[in-house]
Amino acid sequence: MRRIFSEEVILSAIALISAAVAPNLFPAAQAGLAKLHVLGVWLLAPSVVLLVVVVGVAAWRGQRRLINRLVWGGLAGFLATLGLEAIRATSFHVFEGMPGDMPRLLGVLLTDRFMVGPSLVSDILGWTYHFWNGVCFGIIFAVAFGRRSFFWALVYAQLIGVGFLLSPAVKALGIGFMGIEMPKMPLTVAVAHLAYGLILGILCRRWVRDKGWLLATTPRAELDPARIDTSIGYAG
Repeated sequence: MRRIFSEEVILSAIALISAAVAPNLFPAAQAGLAKLHVLGVWLLAPSVVLLVVVVGVAAWRGQRRLINRLVWGGLAGFLATLGLEAIRATSFHVFEGMPGDMPRLLGVLLTDRFMVGPSLVSDILGWTYHFWNGVCFGIIFAVAFGRRSFFWALVYAQLIGVGFLLSPAVKALGIGFMGIEMPKMPLTVAVAHLAYGLILGILCRRWVRDKGWLLATTPRAELDPARIDTSIGYAG
């Protein structure tokens, strides 16, 4: 019981909740909950601030394991999004495998310019939000699961892709349930998330310091001091 309510677990839970906000806002907006620019002001911005606060508090309190997972999980998620984006952009621009340019769509929705069209500001915000989602998914994986085989990350990434295909966001694009009216689109999502999971898994395996679960205490024997190069890094 003491472990469940430990400082690390409480901060980790706040981080997980904060990181889960951003990826769910676009589906929520497409489901009609509220416009994305409204959700961005009232939910997205506060969740980003809260996550930054958690990082600061964890660093102040010397929660090295959590800091390791937050920092390197986020960076791994960012780099994994580059891999995902390489697949998505190629499919969209070369094979017409997507119904639209997702980051630009996110940008016009965030700035409430859907009827006007994209601008430089909307494009910047759209791309930032797109990559922030990738960072958040990386943080969630690292904080919840720790250092695992990249197979775990592959399954995790595919579940993200399936969740997206099942979400109201895809239905709102007018391509049918799970995009079946545009077969290239589900294939693109699957391959893009395969790339995301592969990169995320490899990097987290290298950078995340231990393989303890969120609610599990890692035995000292699992921490190999010879492989730890910094207080937040893992030199696998």
